[in-house]
Amino acid sequence: QWEVDHSLNANKYEHITGFFREELAKTIINAIKTKQVKIYDIRKREITLDTVIKQVINFEKINFNKVIGKDSALNYIIPFISAYDFEEAVTYNYKNLSIDKKVTAYCPYLVRYKKFNGEKNDSIQMPLFWIFPKDTMKVNPNSKPEDNIISIPDTVLSVLQLKYPVQMPMSTSIFDNVQGKKIKVYHSDGSEFKVPKEIDDLFVISHIITIYNDTTGKDTTQKVFSDIVPEDIIGLRIGENWAINKKTLEIMKKVDYFLPLYKYDEDSYTQLGVRIYNNPKKN
Repeated sequence: QWEVDHSLNANKYEHITGFFREELAKTIINAIKTKQVKIYDIRKREITLDTVIKQVINFEKINFNKVIGKDSALNYIIPFISAYDFEEAVTYNYKNLSIDKKVTAYCPYLVRYKKFNGEKNDSIQMPLFWIFPKDTMKVNPNSKPEDNIISIPDTVLSVLQLKYPVQMPMSTSIFDNVQGKKIKVYHSDGSEFKVPKEIDDLFVISHIITIYNDTTGKDTTQKVFSDIVPEDIIGLRIGENWAINKKTLEIMKKVDYFLPLYKYDEDSYTQLGVRIYNNPKKN
């Protein structure tokens, strides 16, 4: 729905349904319980499992006055692991607008809600530990990688900020390819444009302004137009698919599509209105 009416939070990962969210968390927790991988703090200092368990117990006691046992703490939090921080290398192809991601490290978060309703979601979050797959993996040389892959079929949504030195080359290429009709693009919801002019209209913003008339002493309204320029594109709304190697705990991301976001005013941004697929066959 975010692509249509912006109803989703643009600053967190969305659309992992409960079953697959728990499967991902369970895979990670089971691996650290069996010491399949090492875990670290944010400074990349190795920490013990007991340290994490103590933090979880204290977190629940302080925030919810709930007492959980040491032996059950990790299983207890699995349903509440629903956010992640990532360190990742992003590669942009300015020619065909493709994007590739390589996850180098990640941190699962324990997310607990004090209030959850349509008006306010009052959550408390706690980072659990960092995993650096290349530094921690123990792989059986005889195993086949594909046998260990768990794929998440849900499309995961997130925002990728465009900053120097990537912002201008990427946004300029978006304008060149989309306005020049060099690639096929789609409406934000994935449907096709009926006529080329629909695409052209996306690059023009209309505003209603109020003008005071000195002669009449009354305010009048007037519609004005302004062009969106490459400098206005400040981020990309990414739709991607995740998979995890249950042996190495490497998380793999495959970008399916993105929606350019532009700065609407000083306090907000919105989407341009086009979906660009990462698959050249769709473009």
